[in-house]
Amino acid sequence: MKTTKTSMMMAVMMAAALPFTAQALTIGFEEVEGYEAGNLAGQPSSGTQWVVTNPGVAANANPINVATGVGVGGSQGLVSSGGGGSDFSYYGFNTTDTDLGFTFDSASSILSYSFDWRTTQEFNAGTEFIFKFAIGSDGTTGGSGAAELIVRSDGRFIAVDGGTNRAALDLFTLNEYATISGQVNYATNTYTVFVDNSQQFTSSNDGNLSFVNADSDNAFIRIGNLSGRSDNYLSWNVDDISVIPEPSTFALVGIA
Repeated sequence: MKTTKTSMMMAVMMAAALPFTAQALTIGFEEVEGYEAGNLAGQPSSGTQWVVTNPGVAANANPINVATGVGVGGSQGLVSSGGGGSDFSYYGFNTTDTDLGFTFDSASSILSYSFDWRTTQEFNAGTEFIFKFAIGSDGTTGGSGAAELIVRSDGRFIAVDGGTNRAALDLFTLNEYATISGQVNYATNTYTVFVDNSQQFTSSNDGNLSFVNADSDNAFIRIGNLSGRSDNYLSWNVDDISVIPEPSTFALVGIA
């Protein structure tokens, strides 16, 4: 037994010594990052671009705009747009090996994520989905993500655990950014969600999480904007989206 423990310790030490170049991907929507005022689609002008992946009728969806010159430390970031349509306008950012620093393995890798979000209108009694963030999708039109976070117009914050919706209230304040963060662990099929460093959800309550499109091998980011189809629509801002990939401990031991 002593030999087994020693071998395991040596494997972990060897794994730690291996070169590993995973890096954080940060999207601040700043002018210096190539973002210009207007529709988010096709931006930034260089590198990986945001693309519209609207599963509904594109003509009925409203764009998500970019306010030039704001971002990290700014006051607006990405600005939602109202209108008379009736469909979500989804935007996807398909991460690459260059973005993440290594080839992401959705069978064993871990994704840490964070972003700042705020509402710029008071919540009401409506039940419209005004904002959606998904990570770990396959990037196809209408594709879901391993973790999906939703804000409703009544202020309800929802995390989708497989087919189960987990909800919390009273987490957001008008015109004040809240930092939403967490981790998606493909090795253990679990996830966590924090709001301003306070844990709100974890999949460990019900065992393993049934990941959606878990074989996508990328950290595809998707954000959605509900159109202004009713008085329940609310505007919002999102800023400083960050994704940090890393291999699981099991993966490192296997490599060693």
